[in-house]
Amino acid sequence: MTEAKDNTNTGLTLTEATHFGRLFIKYGGIMLAVLIVGRIFLRSSIAFWRAMNPPPPPPPTVGFGRLPTINFPEKTDKDKPESYTLETPTGTTPGFGDRAKVFLMLRSTPSLLSDQRAKQIASSYNFIFEPEVIGANIYRWRKSQPLEMQLEMDIFNHHFEISSNYLSLPELLANSNLPDDFEAVQRVKNFLKTTNLLPSDVASAAGEIVYLKSLGGELKQAVSFSDADFLQVDLNRFPINGIHRMFGPNGYEGAIHAIISGALSGSSSIVSLDYTYQAVDYQQYETYPIRSSQQAWKILQSGEAYIADLGSQPAVIIRKVMLGYFDSKEEQNYLQPIYVFEGDDGFLGYVSAISPEYVQAGE
Repeated sequence: MTEAKDNTNTGLTLTEATHFGRLFIKYGGIMLAVLIVGRIFLRSSIAFWRAMNPPPPPPPTVGFGRLPTINFPEKTDKDKPESYTLETPTGTTPGFGDRAKVFLMLRSTPSLLSDQRAKQIASSYNFIFEPEVIGANIYRWRKSQPLEMQLEMDIFNHHFEISSNYLSLPELLANSNLPDDFEAVQRVKNFLKTTNLLPSDVASAAGEIVYLKSLGGELKQAVSFSDADFLQVDLNRFPINGIHRMFGPNGYEGAIHAIISGALSGSSSIVSLDYTYQAVDYQQYETYPIRSSQQAWKILQSGEAYIADLGSQPAVIIRKVMLGYFDSKEEQNYLQPIYVFEGDDGFLGYVSAISPEYVQAGE
């Protein structure tokens, strides 16, 4: 008897293969989408966590070592207010971070050509006669046209002051044709440019103008341009990081400080000029820890701040607190940050911003 043939097929049919293929594509696509979305979510979560928990910055470099105390001019107790009140928009002092830059400043050095260079500058400003030597490195020139003027210069660093008798000449008030603000600033810059004394960090900065009126032989601030007899032009370096401006021992008065008359034209209209610029090496800087603005506020209240402008009130209301840099009229080794407290009636007070442990003791 013959055995029956087994026709059972153990392999996948075409229908089954198609079914399983569709399932693979379906669930494989789902898995791929989950992986993509999961990766995006994971990366977003990591980025958010890092943003909310940034790594601590490296410590300040303090590469100049302990810094000298800022050499503020001497002041007496009568140059200080009786009390202070803080009335800022927020009701407190703002924060400025935990560190600030300190820049190396370039000191002048004597040169065999110092005398020649000083005389060249004086000659360019029409002081053509031989100077009077009034100190080891201080020369004085005089001239009588167009005004009685004198020029005093330190021949080593070329800090100089041009002064005249402009306040004693009523005719300078009779024909006032003052330039506009922009022209006044350009006039002072061009005056310095002729002797290569206009540094790049001043050339790129905007000047500040104050309108002045002569009252009883003294200059007072005028109420408007039309009321002014003279213009005061102050030039400072460009602010650090475009934010933190310079402040001098006389407040907003610039390292280059000029008075312009409208009765004279061109460079002759500059009847007074004080130039005390010292170069900064902006590539040579270190970062230093700074005290908080609240600590600086307590120092101001204790009477230990430097008062650049007393204002007119014995009780001062502080309206604004800033971080700036002190630009001394005397040569200094470093350009250092200060807290600046601005109050009513022109009050201006400074406190060194550097943490005291990084300042030389006994200075």
